[in-house]
Amino acid sequence: MERLTDFSFHHLRPYIDRVLDQSAVNLAVAGAEHSLVLETVAVAASSGLVHAVLFGNEERIRPLLDDIGLDEDLYEIRHCRGGRAAFEAACAAGRGEVQMLMKGMVSSADFLRAVISEQAQLRTGRVLSHLGLFDIPAYNRLLGMTDGGINIDPDFETRIEIVRNAAEAGKQIWSRAPRIALVAAVEKVQTNMPVTVDWAAMTKMADRGQLGDVVLDGPLGLDNALEPEALRSKGIDSAVQGRADIIVVPDIEAGNLVGKTLTYLADAPMAGLVLGARVPIIMNSRADSARARIASLVLARSVSDSARGGHL
Repeated sequence: MERLTDFSFHHLRPYIDRVLDQSAVNLAVAGAEHSLVLETVAVAASSGLVHAVLFGNEERIRPLLDDIGLDEDLYEIRHCRGGRAAFEAACAAGRGEVQMLMKGMVSSADFLRAVISEQAQLRTGRVLSHLGLFDIPAYNRLLGMTDGGINIDPDFETRIEIVRNAAEAGKQIWSRAPRIALVAAVEKVQTNMPVTVDWAAMTKMADRGQLGDVVLDGPLGLDNALEPEALRSKGIDSAVQGRADIIVVPDIEAGNLVGKTLTYLADAPMAGLVLGARVPIIMNSRADSARARIASLVLARSVSDSARGGHL
């Protein structure tokens, strides 16, 4: 069985070392009866990252675990008849029994319906949003992106909540206020590009302390969000200084394209989390590699302590 330290990462390695120094937390897996899901969970459990609570069909889960060889002390199985029952039971555990929730090899739409249901009681009144964290070999640091997975075409108030979620998670990840760039096709406010107006208003809100402990600027082009020289060449004075930790994209289409470009053309596995619920929620695509799933578990563990305070 592989261990967490066997996987190839670049800028994520210090975060792996950090979470390995912490005690394990309980992880609920909804719909666990799939070999790739269980192999990923087994790596995290055997490395001391999590204690796994597996929801699904026990008759299908147990033989897979036997093949993997995971120590029985590191997991427990909660037998559920059918996917819906597994989702509901796993989400219910998120009310206090577990500190992280993970989607198995099941439909994201079905899983999210269970998460937002009244019965689950995982909602906090906050907007749910997705944070991706990319380990890019050719770049000099980790790069976060939001929201490329939940909110399709967010309005102004939703954009504010997306930034607040990312800022709170980012502070846990970087142990400081994250630098957040609000990106668009241009770095000037143009009324024919409404997102630039929203970004300018949010920058002023951040200047006045209305968005919490965050360093934020926008609108910025992607180049001057990430490269100080591009910022200087255009004569832009920015609080982010061309060193953004997290970029905020205008909508889900932009985020999806940026994310898949990095994953497939830059060999950058994406750690992905849903924020805004009582616990951090790992919601990988069914096409994601084991490396991306491991990265997501590391990210979730990095921010899980803040979730115990009520939301993340």
